[in-house]
Amino acid sequence: MVKKLTPDEIKKITHGIPRTRYPWALETYYSRRIRTLVSGWHSIAKDFITRLINPQVKGGSQILTDDNDDHSDDIAAAIAILIAAINNSDSDAFLSSMVMSYVHSVDTFSYKNIQAQTSHVGLTAIEHNSTIDDYTKMKIKENVSLIKSMRSDFTERLEKTIYQSINDGGGVGSIAKALTKTTQMTNNHAALIANDQTGKILGQLDGYRAQRAGASKYIWQSMEDARVRPKHQALDGTVQIYEDPDGGDDGMQPGEPIRCRCVALSIFDL
Repeated sequence: MVKKLTPDEIKKITHGIPRTRYPWALETYYSRRIRTLVSGWHSIAKDFITRLINPQVKGGSQILTDDNDDHSDDIAAAIAILIAAINNSDSDAFLSSMVMSYVHSVDTFSYKNIQAQTSHVGLTAIEHNSTIDDYTKMKIKENVSLIKSMRSDFTERLEKTIYQSINDGGGVGSIAKALTKTTQMTNNHAALIANDQTGKILGQLDGYRAQRAGASKYIWQSMEDARVRPKHQALDGTVQIYEDPDGGDDGMQPGEPIRCRCVALSIFDL
């Protein structure tokens, strides 16, 4: 069992450097930006359902028709048009620009974090180099991919629930509920992406900058609230080694586990 340090011990071993901050505002900003996209998809779906699908539905499994096959084809065509409209609503260029602003903001936040700490002990943090630039480019591509995958999940789930609503006899009201449920699930996914990616990007950039400035160890800092998972409560206030496959949370540093807002307080070797 790794020893938990007292606040005084932490202050002494870290030479009193400022605590590592977590960018709550950036996580919230990113979550809202992604949810704005989801709101757009919801609006497109609602419009197409109202105009093209609801008129075909009488009361659920009974479809307004003299020829059920023809109207089933009409519904399938309407859903295909709906999906295409959602998939084309946000260009790759737009998503890349949105994500780039977010990733660069977290990068800047990380630099200010480590610079405030290194300057306290007479060291200097790296602001940019090829490794950091390559990393941020990779994270931009990854996040665009995550958003596009979430969009695909939204349309696939919506298509499935529309057909299920009709086949179960739910009718127009059931389709509306299916859209609301699908949107809620996607909004939850958006919050997960924002939380998870903020922690990962910050943790990895902070760790890289701290090690380049001479730190080989760090103190695990949790948010110290009721949401902290038991394993991270146990790690809070303990000394860990950077890049230790047997340390941290199964070899992961603060911020790297899914939905982790913990941060590392570096111990600079002076």
